[in-house]
Amino acid sequence: MPLFYRAVQASLANKDGNKLWHLNLVKAGETVDTQQLAETIAEKSSLTPGDVQNVVRNLMSAMRDYLLNSRTVRLDGLGTFTMKASTRGNGVESADKVNPNQISHLKCQFTAEYTRPAAIGTTRALVQGVQFMYADLLKSSTKGDTPSGGGDGEGEDPAA
Repeated sequence: MPLFYRAVQASLANKDGNKLWHLNLVKAGETVDTQQLAETIAEKSSLTPGDVQNVVRNLMSAMRDYLLNSRTVRLDGLGTFTMKASTRGNGVESADKVNPNQISHLKCQFTAEYTRPAAIGTTRALVQGVQFMYADLLKSSTKGDTPSGGGDGEGEDPAA
Protein backbone atom coordinates (compact mmCIF):
# COMPACT_ATOMS: atom_id res chain seq x y z
CA MET A 1 0.00 0.00 0.00
CA PRO A 2 1.37 3.45 -0.84
CA LEU A 3 1.85 6.56 1.28
CA PHE A 4 -0.95 9.01 0.47
CA TYR A 5 -0.26 12.71 0.12
CA ARG A 6 -2.01 15.93 -0.72
CA ALA A 7 -0.96 19.42 -1.73
CA VAL A 8 -1.10 22.12 0.96
CA GLN A 9 -0.41 25.80 0.36
CA ALA A 10 1.70 27.60 2.96
CA SER A 11 -0.19 30.14 5.05
CA LEU A 12 2.84 32.46 5.08
CA ALA A 13 4.56 33.86 2.03
CA ASN A 14 8.26 33.30 1.43
CA LYS A 15 10.76 36.15 1.05
CA ASP A 16 9.64 36.61 -2.58
CA GLY A 17 6.01 37.04 -1.49
CA ASN A 18 4.85 33.66 -2.85
CA LYS A 19 2.77 31.15 -0.91
CA LEU A 20 4.37 27.91 -2.02
CA TRP A 21 2.75 24.49 -2.19
CA HIS A 22 4.10 21.54 -0.21
CA LEU A 23 3.48 17.81 0.09
CA ASN A 24 1.56 16.73 3.23
CA LEU A 25 1.25 13.03 4.09
CA VAL A 26 -2.29 11.83 4.74
CA LYS A 27 -3.26 8.95 7.03
CA ALA A 28 -5.70 6.31 5.75
CA GLY A 29 -7.98 4.29 8.01
CA GLU A 30 -7.80 3.86 11.75
CA THR A 31 -4.63 3.69 13.85
CA VAL A 32 -3.25 0.16 14.17
CA ASP A 33 -3.16 -0.87 17.84
CA THR A 34 -1.12 -3.43 19.75
CA GLN A 35 -3.80 -6.12 19.36
CA GLN A 36 -3.86 -5.76 15.57
CA LEU A 37 -0.06 -5.88 15.42
CA ALA A 38 -0.02 -8.94 17.71
CA GLU A 39 -2.51 -10.74 15.45
CA THR A 40 -0.50 -9.92 12.33
CA ILE A 41 2.77 -11.04 13.93
CA ALA A 42 1.11 -14.23 15.25
CA GLU A 43 0.00 -15.08 11.69
CA LYS A 44 3.65 -14.89 10.59
CA SER A 45 5.08 -16.90 13.49
CA SER A 46 4.41 -19.82 15.80
CA LEU A 47 3.32 -17.48 18.61
CA THR A 48 -0.23 -16.73 19.70
CA PRO A 49 -1.56 -13.13 19.72
CA GLY A 50 -1.42 -13.29 23.54
CA ASP A 51 2.25 -14.34 23.46
CA VAL A 52 3.06 -11.46 21.13
CA GLN A 53 1.19 -8.95 23.31
CA ASN A 54 3.10 -10.21 26.35
CA VAL A 55 6.41 -9.71 24.53
CA VAL A 56 5.39 -6.20 23.41
CA ARG A 57 4.34 -5.22 26.96
CA ASN A 58 7.61 -6.56 28.36
CA LEU A 59 9.57 -4.81 25.61
CA MET A 60 7.94 -1.47 26.49
CA SER A 61 8.58 -2.01 30.20
CA ALA A 62 12.23 -2.93 29.67
CA MET A 63 12.76 -0.03 27.26
CA ARG A 64 11.22 2.39 29.78
CA ASP A 65 13.57 1.13 32.49
CA TYR A 66 16.63 1.64 30.29
CA LEU A 67 15.49 5.01 28.89
CA LEU A 68 14.70 6.40 32.35
CA ASN A 69 18.18 5.35 33.47
CA SER A 70 19.86 7.55 30.84
CA ARG A 71 20.43 4.73 28.36
CA THR A 72 19.76 4.64 24.62
CA VAL A 73 17.85 1.65 23.23
CA ARG A 74 18.54 0.40 19.69
CA LEU A 75 16.27 -2.20 18.10
CA ASP A 76 18.09 -3.79 15.17
CA GLY A 77 16.26 -3.19 11.92
CA LEU A 78 13.89 -0.66 13.52
CA GLY A 79 15.80 2.23 15.07
CA THR A 80 17.03 3.99 18.19
CA PHE A 81 15.08 5.44 21.11
CA THR A 82 16.54 8.07 23.44
CA MET A 83 15.18 10.58 25.95
CA LYS A 84 15.33 14.30 25.17
CA ALA A 85 14.61 17.23 27.48
CA SER A 86 13.73 20.73 26.37
CA THR A 87 14.35 23.82 28.49
CA ARG A 88 12.90 26.20 25.92
CA GLY A 89 12.77 29.68 27.46
CA ASN A 90 14.01 28.46 30.83
CA GLY A 91 17.74 29.18 30.62
CA VAL A 92 19.77 30.20 33.69
CA GLU A 93 22.75 32.51 34.12
CA SER A 94 25.36 29.94 35.18
CA ALA A 95 26.07 26.19 35.00
CA ASP A 96 25.73 25.74 38.78
CA LYS A 97 22.09 26.93 38.58
CA VAL A 98 21.05 24.25 36.03
CA ASN A 99 18.39 21.93 37.50
CA PRO A 100 15.50 19.66 36.42
CA ASN A 101 12.92 22.38 37.18
CA GLN A 102 14.01 24.05 33.91
CA ILE A 103 12.57 21.24 31.79
CA SER A 104 9.58 22.46 29.78
CA HIS A 105 8.93 19.02 28.28
CA LEU A 106 10.47 15.57 28.16
CA LYS A 107 10.05 13.23 25.21
CA CYS A 108 11.27 9.94 23.84
CA GLN A 109 12.91 10.49 20.45
CA PHE A 110 12.85 7.76 17.83
CA THR A 111 15.33 7.69 14.95
CA ALA A 112 14.64 5.12 12.24
CA GLU A 113 17.53 2.80 11.46
CA TYR A 114 19.19 3.29 8.13
CA THR A 115 21.41 1.11 6.02
CA ARG A 116 23.75 1.97 3.18
CA PRO A 117 23.53 -0.79 0.58
CA ALA A 118 26.33 -0.73 -1.98
CA ALA A 119 25.70 1.69 -4.87
CA ILE A 120 22.18 2.59 -3.66
CA GLY A 121 22.89 5.34 -1.14
CA THR A 122 21.16 5.91 2.17
CA THR A 123 17.84 4.21 2.76
CA ARG A 124 15.82 3.81 5.94
CA ALA A 125 14.83 0.30 6.95
CA LEU A 126 11.13 1.05 7.34
CA VAL A 127 10.73 3.01 4.10
CA GLN A 128 12.51 0.86 1.54
CA GLY A 129 10.39 0.45 -1.58
CA VAL A 130 7.91 3.18 -0.63
CA GLN A 131 5.32 4.23 -3.21
CA PHE A 132 3.24 7.42 -3.22
CA MET A 133 -0.34 8.12 -4.32
CA TYR A 134 -2.09 11.47 -4.49
CA ALA A 135 -4.88 11.41 -1.87
CA ASP A 136 -7.58 12.71 -4.26
CA LEU A 137 -7.13 9.53 -6.29
CA LEU A 138 -7.88 7.52 -3.15
CA LYS A 139 -11.24 9.26 -2.62
CA SER A 140 -12.46 8.16 -6.03
CA SER A 141 -11.16 4.59 -5.73
CA THR A 142 -12.35 3.61 -2.21
CA LYS A 143 -15.72 3.67 -0.50
CA GLY A 144 -16.04 4.96 3.04
CA ASP A 145 -12.36 4.70 4.02
CA THR A 146 -11.02 8.12 3.13
CA PRO A 147 -7.73 9.40 4.48
CA SER A 148 -7.61 11.79 7.39
CA GLY A 149 -5.08 14.56 7.96
CA GLY A 150 -1.58 13.53 8.99
CA GLY A 151 -1.29 14.02 12.74
CA ASP A 152 2.30 12.98 13.29
CA GLY A 153 4.04 16.11 12.08
CA GLU A 154 4.83 14.84 8.58
CA GLY A 155 4.50 17.87 6.34
CA GLU A 156 2.41 19.68 8.94
CA ASP A 157 4.14 23.05 8.60
CA PRO A 158 4.44 23.89 4.91
CA ALA A 159 5.70 27.40 5.72
CA ALA A 160 8.83 26.04 7.42
